[in-house]
Amino acid sequence: MNHPLVRARINQRVTGDPNLWPLLWFRDAMGDRVPFRRTLSIGCGVGNLERSLVQHGIVSSVTGVDVSADAIREARRLAAEAGFEQQIQYEAADSKEFLVLQEGADAIFFHASLHHFSGLGAFLGLVRSALKPSGILYADEYVGPARSEWSLARMAVLNFIYRSLPSDIRRVGIIRRPINYEDPTEAIESSGILRAIENSFRILYRRDYGGNLLSVIYPALRRPSNIQDPLGPPFHKAVERLLDLEDTLTRQDGFFKATSFNSLVVAERA
Repeated sequence: MNHPLVRARINQRVTGDPNLWPLLWFRDAMGDRVPFRRTLSIGCGVGNLERSLVQHGIVSSVTGVDVSADAIREARRLAAEAGFEQQIQYEAADSKEFLVLQEGADAIFFHASLHHFSGLGAFLGLVRSALKPSGILYADEYVGPARSEWSLARMAVLNFIYRSLPSDIRRVGIIRRPINYEDPTEAIESSGILRAIENSFRILYRRDYGGNLLSVIYPALRRPSNIQDPLGPPFHKAVERLLDLEDTLTRQDGFFKATSFNSLVVAERA
């Protein structure tokens, strides 16, 4: 997502402006609701999201939660380094056990973490209970095929598109199923996320932003050493071609319409 063409297209798909990042769009969309006073970030990792939330005035305080004590230690260090010790707190805890004890939150954030949870109906019930009435759920997530849903037919289509790219930028012969065998929680029920959110919340905004081709094909490409470098036109041209094809697949109607692999959802506890 750091490739300049990819980043600009994601911004365009979510915000309507290639130069406007999703978090800033979200801040503007929330109007006088921001800054949120009491917020939670679930599956926070090393805290990139929390620092951005504070930096951009989206929250006045946030508690990040992650099961990894190592990630929490690094998140605390980075928050202190940024001068956000008062605004950001961290807890090393199981997210489900943590949420059971919470109530009255103004907003709860997920950024590339919700797709690690199973039992989505029950889990989002905990999220809903932790929010105050009209509290906000923000989820920027992979919502594509779950780890058990990568069929031979799906992979055949992806390999056909991959093989149509110039040979000098193809790094491998065949793209294999994008399953992380080292992490059994990765994409465990990802394809059910949107339905589960709709069952528990009122959707305010949903912004699909693709990734159907790039998330699988991009890692198999032979990339230039500096992706910000405008040189290396065959690589950049291939990326742009894949982005255009994604737009076609996700925008058209009918049998060949594809469901986006990534989506940003803003929902409200009814």
